[in-house]
Amino acid sequence: MTLVIAIGCTDGVVIAADSASSDPQSGTKQLFEKIKRIRDLSILYGGSGDVGLLQKIEDNLATYSQKNRLKRIRQEIKRLIIPELKESRDLHVPYPQSGFHEPPQAILLFAGIYEKKPWILEIEKDGRDTIYGQELGNFAAIGSGKPWAQAVFRPHLRTERDLGLGKIFAYRVVEDSINLAAAYLAEPIHMYTISSDGTVKKIEKEELHSIADTCELWRNGERETVGKLLAGKREEESKPEIPTPEGK
Repeated sequence: MTLVIAIGCTDGVVIAADSASSDPQSGTKQLFEKIKRIRDLSILYGGSGDVGLLQKIEDNLATYSQKNRLKRIRQEIKRLIIPELKESRDLHVPYPQSGFHEPPQAILLFAGIYEKKPWILEIEKDGRDTIYGQELGNFAAIGSGKPWAQAVFRPHLRTERDLGLGKIFAYRVVEDSINLAAAYLAEPIHMYTISSDGTVKKIEKEELHSIADTCELWRNGERETVGKLLAGKREEESKPEIPTPEGK
């Protein structure tokens, strides 16, 4: 299982992921850095799927030629990925065992900056591509942890956020998804930002610990708020009804 998410902000974009690389055949997992950078460019990405296929795609993306329009960026990324997806399907030898009867697959999520604004691009396993802009909440998730991430972030899709708030959202989404998953998602959480000027930054352990503390304060605030709401409702319901004198 995998989870990679991207959150667009007013001053950049955040991309975060869990770090479990799992083998469904053996039921084992090991730590894995899922967020990659295309050379020294302001483009980060993460993938979900067959590791061997993702390695071939990574080699192709290393030859990416920078483009000056978002449409061209989208086309160039697809040009480097789709041949590998097609070859994976065409050269697959089916084997009568779960996990081997279908060709290797991969889904990728990209995040970058164009004209000082964030962009988020998803490339599906069949080559379909989607830009997750403002109309889609500037948010996307891939991997088997996607349903949990979407559920956790749904209340905040239309919330305006800068990178500071975006990092808190990203950590909470990934951490809650890990806690909800029965298996195969795992900490540590890896996180990067790209600011509107194109600066790429890895969020180090010390800052991640601070963000984690903030998320726990957020959860405590939610619990206290719900408790107060329910206490008020119970108090209202327990008030005795005052009889009205007859004839009044």
